[in-house]
Amino acid sequence: MHLYVTRKYGRNNCCCQLHWNDIRSSSPTRLALRRKALELHPENDDAIGLERAKAREHPKNLSPSRISPPLQMTTSLHTIFPSFVYVVWILPGWALYENGSVIAPCDSPIYCHGEILKEIELARPFADSKTFVDMPAIRSLEDIQAAFNNLTKPLRNNTELNDFLRANFAPAGGELKEVPKDQLQTDPKFLDKINDTVIKEFTTKVIDIWPDLTRTTAGGNDSFPNSLIPLNRTFVVAGGRFRESYYWDSFFILEGLLRTGGSFVEVSKNMIENFLDFVERFGFVPNGGRIYYLNRSQPPLLAQMVRLYVEYTNDRSILDRAIPLLIKEHDFWTTNRTLEVSKNGMTYRLNHYNVTNTQPRPESYREDYVTASNSSYYATSGIIYPEVQALDESQKAVVYANLASGAESGWDYTSRWIAHPQDALRDNYFPLRSLNVLSTVPVELNSILYGNEMAIAAFLNATDNSTGATEWTARAANRSRAMYDLMWNSTLHSYFDYNITSDAQNIYIPRDDDADVVDTTTADQDEQVIFSVAQYYPFWTGAAPAHLKSNPYAVRLAYERVAKYLDIKAGGVPATNFKTGQQWDQPNVWPPLMHILMEGLRKTPATFGESDPSYRDVQSLALRLGQRYLDSTFCTWYATGGSTNETPQLQGLTVQDVGVMFEKYGDNATNVAGGGGEYEVVEGFGWTNGVLIWTVDVFGNDLLRPNCGNITAANVHPAKRSTPPHAVELDFYDAAWTKKFGRRAALGEAKEMP
Repeated sequence: MHLYVTRKYGRNNCCCQLHWNDIRSSSPTRLALRRKALELHPENDDAIGLERAKAREHPKNLSPSRISPPLQMTTSLHTIFPSFVYVVWILPGWALYENGSVIAPCDSPIYCHGEILKEIELARPFADSKTFVDMPAIRSLEDIQAAFNNLTKPLRNNTELNDFLRANFAPAGGELKEVPKDQLQTDPKFLDKINDTVIKEFTTKVIDIWPDLTRTTAGGNDSFPNSLIPLNRTFVVAGGRFRESYYWDSFFILEGLLRTGGSFVEVSKNMIENFLDFVERFGFVPNGGRIYYLNRSQPPLLAQMVRLYVEYTNDRSILDRAIPLLIKEHDFWTTNRTLEVSKNGMTYRLNHYNVTNTQPRPESYREDYVTASNSSYYATSGIIYPEVQALDESQKAVVYANLASGAESGWDYTSRWIAHPQDALRDNYFPLRSLNVLSTVPVELNSILYGNEMAIAAFLNATDNSTGATEWTARAANRSRAMYDLMWNSTLHSYFDYNITSDAQNIYIPRDDDADVVDTTTADQDEQVIFSVAQYYPFWTGAAPAHLKSNPYAVRLAYERVAKYLDIKAGGVPATNFKTGQQWDQPNVWPPLMHILMEGLRKTPATFGESDPSYRDVQSLALRLGQRYLDSTFCTWYATGGSTNETPQLQGLTVQDVGVMFEKYGDNATNVAGGGGEYEVVEGFGWTNGVLIWTVDVFGNDLLRPNCGNITAANVHPAKRSTPPHAVELDFYDAAWTKKFGRRAALGEAKEMP
């Protein structure tokens, strides 16, 4: 470990390096700091004022056991020093900026914290807060700071601000470049077995989207500040505002890339290697490939990506590097994200999402700031409600920590995390102010960690380490038992998240206007039983005990509500059964969740023979889900301009309308995109494409040609546009400030900022 002490202002800098052992106790800390600093720069004795500093023991919350890591471990301990000096702790692979009450994901005063970020984001020059923090600088930090100091404050979204942005920043995503399409071949052998020509042509056109989403890091990014974490190898992005690599998206993308074949098998391996690089460097995989994500992760699916790759390619050469790094990542979660729960004389250790953070997320700065600071709540009805009580700074910090932790979950946001869901139901107060992510033990996270423990055990067995495999199998068994004891409800035949605030399962939510009998039978008059696809992760990863997951009757019973929703929801199974306006709630149908539901069913063994009625029901439901997913993706693509030789383009569309694969879908029809959340629904889309390709491969000729009925063309792009919608289309104005890739660049859409 090294410690750097640097004067905050002026040209004279004092830097010194101390070994970890030099700062273990308070007195040696002070003496060593002064001694080392003055050895290098004795003239700074008075300026640094170390003799006046109240040295303290190196805080525990800076150790890898307590904090969420980033790029170069830069954490301020300004309380030890006078106000004009800041301190940066640098540990291998860890970074977190701290300055008094400010805890941010990194030390960048442009991209992670500070007045530049705050003023620009609150002026709202872009529809999406993420656009600005993805714009690489084209001048030095000092020059940008000087230019910023000359701007009229508070900033307004006007010519002065636009001129400043144009003079100091390049288009968002400018640190990346596309891979030439002639270097990316496909070889989807699974399509040879598909008989239906429409399904085959549709899937082929989805496969053809991959080159539009394939990126590498551009050179020359080191001269000026930017937010990209550079990657060493080619990767595939999700699409839209998600212009860099993302963690849990990539698992579902890989399901499609591996089946696409050709160059994309190597791209799949590259993506896994990139994530292993992250673990090697940071100790964990960040949420995404930006420095402002360096205080949080996402659902940890890297071990499952390695499993997919090895199973699909039979290439075990990756395991020698992967195994120790997967164990290292697992240690991050068990060290930094663990809760102890005591129940019925037993103490259980399970995991939760838990991000150290006291600031708005940079990529959603304005949205977070409004949630924590607005004095009025603006309902969708147009009614303005005054806040009941203003939050103090410590309360805001808790809100910001929960917002970041909710983002770490991937479910940002959902009624699962909201302590007062009636606020969302009535639409009369800030629903996200009552987020309680930190006190929730989630079913899906612990299911994934169980799957990872079993995957590591399998990898160790494959490399002749049976002792290690036994240890990891035992870990998984302990987790499965803890989950069953705390989360399984035998009356309702379901897993539920565990709430340590109430010391009970989260079972009930307020009854909304479309609550079905399946939701209300066992609930009080004003309540309904929570439904969430997260409840089915134990069947996907195998975390459910054998008497559940290996018994087709038990699986069928657990999936009864899924079957019911499939009967009454034309578009598919929503993330939850509660309408809050949040994107991970009803009515949104998410491709990864549909995949998880299908796989949980498909993994059910024919314990009592393939003629067992329950087994046949389980496999039939899996196929129904696959058919509904195919129908939704095809019909929405068709409604937005997609066509095949046998399904000509709908009237009212143009040659520029080529069909859209959306991030999420609506549950009320098979030709509706999803909505809600913090940003406009985006296209592409990585995991949507991956799950579609997986579905066609897995169910093959059992799938029927989609019947979209009497649908008409959809106007999903009301903003003016001169090019086809495709994988990277954004808000029209923001798109003008974004580097163009794929068709947009090829067809001549404006390549310069306005």
